[in-house]
Amino acid sequence: MVPFILTITVPSPTLKRLALRSLMAYFAASLLLGPAVQAQEPIGLGALISETFATHPALRGQQGMQEAAKEGVAGARWQFYPTPSVSLEQASTASSDPSYRGDKRVTTAGIRQPLWTGGRLTGNLAKAEAQQLAARAELEATRQQLALRVIQAYAEAFATQKKQKAWEESRATHQRLLDMVISRVKDGASADADVLLARSRLLGVDADRMLAQAQFEVSLERLRLLIGGRPIAVNALRVELPPMDNVADARTWLENARITSPQIIKAQAQTQVAEAEIEVARSTLSPEVSLRAERQSGNFSTPGTDPQSRIFLSISTAFGGGLSSLSGIDAARARSRAAVEDVQTQQLVIDDQVQSDLKLWRISRERRQSLQEALSASTAITASWERQFLAGRKNWQDLINAAREQAQLEAQIGEVLNTELLTGWRLFTLANGVDALLATSRSLATPQKKTAAP
Repeated sequence: MVPFILTITVPSPTLKRLALRSLMAYFAASLLLGPAVQAQEPIGLGALISETFATHPALRGQQGMQEAAKEGVAGARWQFYPTPSVSLEQASTASSDPSYRGDKRVTTAGIRQPLWTGGRLTGNLAKAEAQQLAARAELEATRQQLALRVIQAYAEAFATQKKQKAWEESRATHQRLLDMVISRVKDGASADADVLLARSRLLGVDADRMLAQAQFEVSLERLRLLIGGRPIAVNALRVELPPMDNVADARTWLENARITSPQIIKAQAQTQVAEAEIEVARSTLSPEVSLRAERQSGNFSTPGTDPQSRIFLSISTAFGGGLSSLSGIDAARARSRAAVEDVQTQQLVIDDQVQSDLKLWRISRERRQSLQEALSASTAITASWERQFLAGRKNWQDLINAAREQAQLEAQIGEVLNTELLTGWRLFTLANGVDALLATSRSLATPQKKTAAP
């Protein structure tokens, strides 16, 4: 709000009281209407995406999976520590049993420390850390997918709104032309067929207008559901064109998209998981060496025995049935090869998306500029032909065709704007990440950088 100074000069106490009441009423109204005015401020793309992140259940689910992966790493680290154990046994046997002539209760407390596991513990830790990285990448992929869904609905809303306004203006133009030709028919200056043509064109414009209105309402409803159900005013969205620097350098866009892509990062993490699984599978072929210390109180064979302490050095194996350990290693290697191929697949997907969007964005920008020039010319031609029609130098069909062509150009600009917004922001998100998108949208919302509506 712009600060101001209000100076009031009043000659009498009565006028002073009235002025004071007016000022109090003004400030009270300002306090009451302030939140409503704030609620009607234009909403940018970044605000829509932030609201989606705050309310969407898919993101909360992935955050839970990330927390689980984090605890998995902590659990894998704890496996390097000693394992305590306590056992309490109570025997109830026949008095003639020679094996149980001592104490009836035996308590054993022990601790076991692995010394060498053949790579099992380090493999499990590496696997848990890779799974945590994959969970983090999956969370970022979910954020990216939600952001792209908001971008699509956002672009569709602007495109359909522009088309709706174009057909509404065209309907007003066609209604005016219909009224004009009806008046001319009454005066005998035009034929009845001109009225039929004008009415048919008006009905066609109505049909296009209703379709655009339905599409606009659908896109707003899609946006509303994405941000958690909060209603969005019809004119509350703010047009924000993405900053597209160095568009000609396709290689830079591809490299940045590969580095930023959470899908590629997740695939690379899955490769690390598979490599760790190979290490764990190989550990089954090696014996495990561990140290165990225990203290026993009571003895089933000899009564009244003092507590005894023992230390054991044990070597154990867990080969599995037959050659199952070798099969497990081969399976882990196959999963590793599949994970490497998945990285290549994700790179191809990203490359195809970036290259396609770059071409579409360039074409859309050039088409919008050409269509805007054509619209300016068409608007001037329509006005000129209307004057020439009234002067008898143009026929009615030329005038009605010019009016429809003008509306079609405006609707085409809306469609091109949809593609330009969608591909531009999608490219920006793929190459720079969601956080950069949010920061850029906030900067575009400032008055000095606010993007004018095309």
